Amino acid sequence: MTIVQRLRGAVTARRPLPPGRQVVLHLGSQKTGTTAVQSWCREHTAELAAAGVVTRTTQPEIRAALGGWYDVTRPGADDNLRDFLTSAWRTTRAPRLFYSCESNTGPAFAPGMPGLYPRITENLEGVARATEGVPRHVQFTVRGYGDFLESAYQQQLKHGKIVRFDELADRVVATMSWRGVVEELVRVFGAEHVTVYDYDRDRTGHRPLVGQIVTDALDRLGATGVEIGDEASRRTNTRYTQRMADLSLEVLPLLHGADERAAFHRFVTDALGRHPAPGDVPASFLDAGTAAELAERYTDDLAAVGSLVELR
Repeated sequence: MTIVQRLRGAVTARRPLPPGRQVVLHLGSQKTGTTAVQSWCREHTAELAAAGVVTRTTQPEIRAALGGWYDVTRPGADDNLRDFLTSAWRTTRAPRLFYSCESNTGPAFAPGMPGLYPRITENLEGVARATEGVPRHVQFTVRGYGDFLESAYQQQLKHGKIVRFDELADRVVATMSWRGVVEELVRVFGAEHVTVYDYDRDRTGHRPLVGQIVTDALDRLGATGVEIGDEASRRTNTRYTQRMADLSLEVLPLLHGADERAAFHRFVTDALGRHPAPGDVPASFLDAGTAAELAERYTDDLAAVGSLVELR
């Protein structure tokens, strides 16, 4: 850090915080349009600023400020998150803050641990400590268990992690449920301060999911004058085909280091994902019976979630 940067930081730290501060925390879940929400905010920074809204949605910037992905066991984690959010208010003087980062809830699946988001309790409590004293509202999106599991597994392949789907499924399928996750959100923040979104809901004739999340956040913040058009929609990452998945499982064990894995991912995405071979199909890992069982469980759990919080 240069002397000029240090002086600038010292001056900023002395600025008074704007009155009427409030924050909407968009905390995931992963693979439910979070990237699209974050991209829309970055593309409309000027319009949001004119409405008194500052956003913090750039993942590399968030990781740098928090010293890596958010981990409450890391010394100073709460202070880092608090300082990061506070700096947004100090530097912009905007009282309304929208923060979007799916890593704050911890990993969706963890080695040797069953169920969804096994570390969510301690992570949510850390977020609560970091935002204590500021009016806040949490947004969280849930998704059908079968699609969520397959999508999360594909994400692990994209990141170069060598794991067999059957191994993951055997560990988590029996205990996958959003109920415990939402119950923790309610316990930590209060039911009136949590909105849950159903990723799979038919929104024909209504706002797309991403547009709905952004609209609700701005309404919660009392921001007006920001037009949210049709461009606010899901922007899905390249979905793995079966050929991509099979090739990844064969090649990843042969690679050394993050650079080789990143280069392989680029090759797979560019050569096979965007130009699929004739007869190639979307990657699928669940058998029909398990998929049907998970779909039925998701329907039941949505009803339970809807009895706890606002479900949209």
